[in-house]
Parts: sequence; structure tokens; C-alpha cells
Amino acid sequence: MRLLTALLLYLVCASPVSAQDVTIRFIANEGVHISDGETGVLIDALNWNSYDGTYALPSDDARAAIIAGTDPYDGVSALLFTHIHGDHSDPDGAAAFLMAQDMVTVAAPAQVTDAIRNGETELSDNALNRLFPLELTAQESGPWAHPLFENIEGAWVFHRQGIDNITWHVRVGEVSVLHLGDTDPRRADFSVWAGTEFDVILYPYWFAQMPQGVAFLDSRPEARAIAFHIPAAATAQTIRAALGDREYLFGEGSEVVIPAHD
Repeated sequence: MRLLTALLLYLVCASPVSAQDVTIRFIANEGVHISDGETGVLIDALNWNSYDGTYALPSDDARAAIIAGTDPYDGVSALLFTHIHGDHSDPDGAAAFLMAQDMVTVAAPAQVTDAIRNGETELSDNALNRLFPLELTAQESGPWAHPLFENIEGAWVFHRQGIDNITWHVRVGEVSVLHLGDTDPRRADFSVWAGTEFDVILYPYWFAQMPQGVAFLDSRPEARAIAFHIPAAATAQTIRAALGDREYLFGEGSEVVIPAHD
């Protein structure tokens, strides 16, 4: 009996720990927090320009919690930005984030990291060491591997002439997520991600209104496609008119849960 009990105890202890579900929490515009409850990544989570109220900004409470690294934004390893536009990045907020926390990192196209480095906040050497620019172009599009975290990589995909738009692939737990930033599907070369599988694709809502965007989403039937970048004044009726039955994120604090898989 003792031998049987010991064997059962061994089997229980030796069983692999179940993977955690992953929550994608919406912050504002294209800002998201992707977390398995222990570790997390922020993408476009701080922005400063609503463009005359067209797009939402994080609430003061959310902004303060992100910068300080307090619940629910504790355990974050990286803040990532897709591009320089003010509805997607906040250089001053990113500088405050780096100075407030000792272990976090920021990665973004050089247009953003230059603005962080040259902003009003003087960064310490420690903070500068945790700021990573991506020097990517249409000719050298990546993917770029984060030097500290193997679960983060970025690739350049076209948004607008003169603007470097980084699409981010992050893996949190066992869930693979692609954040498309402001990719223009009419001119985008998606081949940079041809060899990567995704569980979730986060895309600007206009993809669903362009044949090229729909074609890209349809080419990835394995991925759960979720729209965002929806104007702040949208209502449930106008969102449904634009997206039909497609899934979306809208409203600070709204969440989707992606079940874990082994």
C-alpha cells in the first residue's frame, strides 16, 4: 500500500503544470496587455494624442498603473510600440515607465526610441540599457528578435510612407499573438510572417473593409482575428455595421480570454 501511495504521489508531482489561459486586456485604441497572470507584454499601451477626440486615450488610472507596474500591469517584461503616431506611442510616458521600474524594457522603431531618448525626461544609464530600437525597413524587414526575451519579435510591414510600422509577434504562455499596428493591407508584404503560426491576430478594423485585409485574415483560418483601433465615438450599432459578426476589442478594461493549449 505504501509503495502504491508513493507511486501515485510521484505521478502527481511529476505531471507537467497545466498551461495558463491568456487574457488580452484592452487599454485604448490599439493598446493591449497580454498576460497569463504571471508575466505579460504591453503593446501600444501608452499614447498621448487623440487627434481631436477621434481615438481613445488610456484613463489616468490606467496610465499611472502601467507606468508604476501595479495591478493589473505588474509582471510586465516589455512595453512595445508599433510606430511614432501619437495615438500609438507616448515617448514621455515610455521614459517615465523606464525610470519608474528597474527591470522592464521598451522596444520600438528608432523613430520612437529617438523621441524617448530626446524627450524632456533624462534617462539614466540603466534605463537607456533597457531601451531597444529596431532599425528595420522594407528592404530589411526582419523579424528582429528581442535580445532579452525569446518570446518577442518584430517585423516591418508597410503603414504609410516615411513611417516605420513594426508588427509584433509575442508568445505569452503557449499562446502566439500577432499585433499588426497600422498595417495597410493594400501595400503590405505579409511574407515576413509566412513561417509563423498565430493563435490570435489583432488588426485595425479597416482590414475587414478592404479585400486585401479580408484575404489576409482568411489566409489564417487557424487564428482568432480580433479588431481594434475603433474610433472613440463608435457605438455597438456602428461597430456592427463596420464589422458584422467579427470579434473586436473596444472600451477600456474589456477582455478576451484565449484558452491555453499544450
